[in-house]
Amino acid sequence: MLYATPRLPRALLHILTVTDRKFVRGPGGQSQPVDTVVTSFWGVVLPLSNLDLKFLPDGSYTQNSQKLYTDDPVEIKTGQIIRDTYDGQQYTVMQKLSHNSIHPMMRYLVEGVKK
Repeated sequence: MLYATPRLPRALLHILTVTDRKFVRGPGGQSQPVDTVVTSFWGVVLPLSNLDLKFLPDGSYTQNSQKLYTDDPVEIKTGQIIRDTYDGQQYTVMQKLSHNSIHPMMRYLVEGVKK
């Protein structure tokens, strides 16, 4: 028997793109970043709550720390770059946050990169 599972509200979600960043040696010996698109998915980036700030595992955060929510089956690794196609904002994935086994939602702690 297949049961319905809760989903994130579609009105909140944007298309987000995951990229890997590598540095290659350019002319003159200087390193230049090269971004390679890995995948796209539906997700939303929201601010941290007071409870999140209290229980962050690493104990540190900045004003640019936020949470990424998605219920798409996508594998995101620490250090990858997330770009929001809605406003062009970029985020660096800091860590995956745990969630209960009933809801298919995945959460990640991300650090916003200033535009």
